[in-house]
Amino acid sequence: MMLRSSGENQNSVLMKYFEKDPKVQGKDSIIINAPISRLWPLIQDSKAMESWGPPVTKIEVELLPEQTVEAVGSKRRVFAKFSEKRQGWYNEVRTEEIENKSVTFRINEDSFGMGKMLNDVGAKMELLEINKDKTEFIFTFFHRPINFLGWFMNPMIRMDQKKNRLKALQSIKSYVETGKALKN
Repeated sequence: MMLRSSGENQNSVLMKYFEKDPKVQGKDSIIINAPISRLWPLIQDSKAMESWGPPVTKIEVELLPEQTVEAVGSKRRVFAKFSEKRQGWYNEVRTEEIENKSVTFRINEDSFGMGKMLNDVGAKMELLEINKDKTEFIFTFFHRPINFLGWFMNPMIRMDQKKNRLKALQSIKSYVETGKALKN
């Protein structure tokens, strides 16, 4: 395993991008009948999410000048359509990457209004080998309410995140096992 973070330790990499330690707001997982080697490219390469991410319609990637592939510090703009009325974008920065294991992002800006209520918004996609042909895909979301509205809305935000997280897990499982994603 390799932490692709320019030699910094894991905690300092995360703290460089987050104001505080990320606060987990929800975590779910699914077992996928495929080896890590088949799943890793689907989370390491952001553009691959266009194929399996349920709300994802398009992704634009911005690498740092010294990068040739996505790694810690690279950015992406994710265009998402959750429903006809709820569509927009969010900008993310990759805060951590452990090769063949996990990728973590922080959302810096969005068109959905999250930034008005929440801080340190992000997600982690993690792969855990069950055996050579089975992988557990763990999807974790985190954020911090920053005001009364965020605190008040947090239970509904958590429920919405859970629904989206479970749909993403079902979609990547279907995509890998059958070739068909479950898109919105």
